[in-house]
Amino acid sequence: MGFDSSIGMGAVAVGTRSPASVDRWQVYPRLAYTEPAEPAARRHWLAALGSTLLELPWLAWIAFDAMLVNLGVYLGYRVIAWGEGLEWLRLAWWQTGLIQSGAFLFASLIFGLYEQQALLRHSRILARSVLGTAASVILASIFIHLFLYEELSRRVLFMAGVFYLAVGPSLRLFVGWCVNSHSRKFVIVGTDRKSRLSLTSQDTRHGDALSRRYRLVGYIAMDSIEVGREIDDSRVLGTIDDLEQICIDHEIDEVVVGAGPARNPRVLDRVLGCLKLGCRVTNLATFYEQMMSEVPVVHLEPNWFLFADLKHYREAQLIMKRVFDLIGATIGLLLSLPFWPLIALLITIDSAGPVFYSQRRVGLNGRPFRLYKFRTMRQGAERNGHTWATEDDPRITRVGWYLRKTRLDELPQLWNILRGHMSVVGPRPERPEFVQELATKIRFYNERHLVKPGLSGWAQINYRYGASVDDARRKLQLDLWYLKHMSVELDLIILLRTLGTVFSGSR
Repeated sequence: MGFDSSIGMGAVAVGTRSPASVDRWQVYPRLAYTEPAEPAARRHWLAALGSTLLELPWLAWIAFDAMLVNLGVYLGYRVIAWGEGLEWLRLAWWQTGLIQSGAFLFASLIFGLYEQQALLRHSRILARSVLGTAASVILASIFIHLFLYEELSRRVLFMAGVFYLAVGPSLRLFVGWCVNSHSRKFVIVGTDRKSRLSLTSQDTRHGDALSRRYRLVGYIAMDSIEVGREIDDSRVLGTIDDLEQICIDHEIDEVVVGAGPARNPRVLDRVLGCLKLGCRVTNLATFYEQMMSEVPVVHLEPNWFLFADLKHYREAQLIMKRVFDLIGATIGLLLSLPFWPLIALLITIDSAGPVFYSQRRVGLNGRPFRLYKFRTMRQGAERNGHTWATEDDPRITRVGWYLRKTRLDELPQLWNILRGHMSVVGPRPERPEFVQELATKIRFYNERHLVKPGLSGWAQINYRYGASVDDARRKLQLDLWYLKHMSVELDLIILLRTLGTVFSGSR
């Protein structure tokens, strides 16, 4: 999707110069004219085409899907007309198509079909296309029957769904195949600890796909004494003075500069020379952020907050977010309240203790508040002090396990949202005891409190249940990405994706 996972694909690989041009370059490194290198798009046109389609805004994919769904509905009407006539079909094909495409859009947002990373794995494309199509057929049928009081042959919607599944996923599969047909090569300038990055070691939701798309060729050192040594299974290829020739020899697509070398004028002078070779040049934090849709805490310097243009202070943004919270919490309460007595009964039958559970959590700007949940643990579960809750925690009751799995235990937090303690979307509210501990171990941890905590969030839908300091660090990286890109549009997408996690039973 255009909001979240934009991965920089604007750079092209470089080709090789003629021997004469290389000689001129070596003799007159700053003045000699050299012919532009052959763009990688000429050699890897499939990868270039796939990258272009991958970077299409999500609204373009929505328009494409809406066109296919409407075309499928139209063909369904035509087929029925040939066999039975259309006299009994009082809805025009375009009316049915509008309802069906709207239902498909809603279902596809829930199941994450428009996330950019979904295009990188064939299994995700097929699974989410099938789920979105099946849900849209059911939703459209219910809507037409309940609100328009019309009867419509199920064959029309079924044929529209079959037509979409025959055409829609095919283009996405082609895009994924094109993108994965060529790994983008990059080098990292800097050999210090903060300049190191290994895609294969990253425990991410799409680590395998990213390691296929990006290949770390090696590191560039500041001193010749380091040339040739190994760093995390990658070799130091040369010094900063050799950078341009290394880009030519290894056909480098991107030059990534570590935080330390980025402050060195000599490095900047050499790196900027790579731009005319067709290489993309960026710093390590930006490269990581665009590649992973999260902000790397270990690579961050304090000046990141000076240039990130965080949106937590914008009055118009905060007003729209508060309106969104009030509407979302009110609708959520109206829809869920009929189920509260049943949940309370199940909790009471399953184990002794109160139905609701309250706990102090840290909110906006570090202010504590009391959060409410349905009780999912046995009474007295923390008599020995506070501990991390794990996915298979023995303190969790049988009913509590299902409530946590479906996030139904968090429904009482809608009351916290109405009171203004929380937002529908934001970082997960954490306990003061854990915040105090994590703030001493993780840089910039307290900056996640610049916005209200949320019922759901970018970290909650993209990372597993946190139960350690490392998990908290990874979730902070996702929270900082949300803090930089927050918008009502992103909140709506996260909320719909949360419904998808509820339906799939993941947390």
